[in-house]
Amino acid sequence: MRIGLVGKDTHFYLQPTVSTRVKTQNVEVIRDARFQLSPVGSISSSKRPVFYWKEVGTWNFDPAAEWISYRWSGDPAPFLVSQDKPQQPIFLFQADGWSFKPGRYEGSLQLSRTGNRSPLVKKFCLVISKKAVDEIRGGASREDIFYWRNDMPKALASSEYSGCYIREAEWRG
Repeated sequence: MRIGLVGKDTHFYLQPTVSTRVKTQNVEVIRDARFQLSPVGSISSSKRPVFYWKEVGTWNFDPAAEWISYRWSGDPAPFLVSQDKPQQPIFLFQADGWSFKPGRYEGSLQLSRTGNRSPLVKKFCLVISKKAVDEIRGGASREDIFYWRNDMPKALASSEYSGCYIREAEWRG
């Protein structure tokens, strides 16, 4: 998961792996993606952001600068998933005029399928410290993108943060 701020708009970059677990000749059509994020706990009365699927893109890595940048590759559109061709689209979701407050958020990514099939839903939590909020806001003028993980050993050992996405830089060492 990556997060950035462009002007006054919050960007969430999500890259799920979408595949089929069963042997089949059929293809799955993912027709829509939705992202929701809700403040919980001490910030539950905060404004809930409204995200929309803005586009899909690719990551470009500059080895000399050790920096990634994002590049548009297409507008929101259905995509196919088959057993021999899993997909890892990079979704960009945007919330206009909204920014984070420090605290805990509950999120979900919902992928709608064609036909009468139920959507695929992945739920997660996100913990944002004041330091991370300041970092995101400080990078807005440069359109910086910040990396978040849910598998850092120190975070996994914490009952408060276990399983939640945390700013990677806060858990190194």
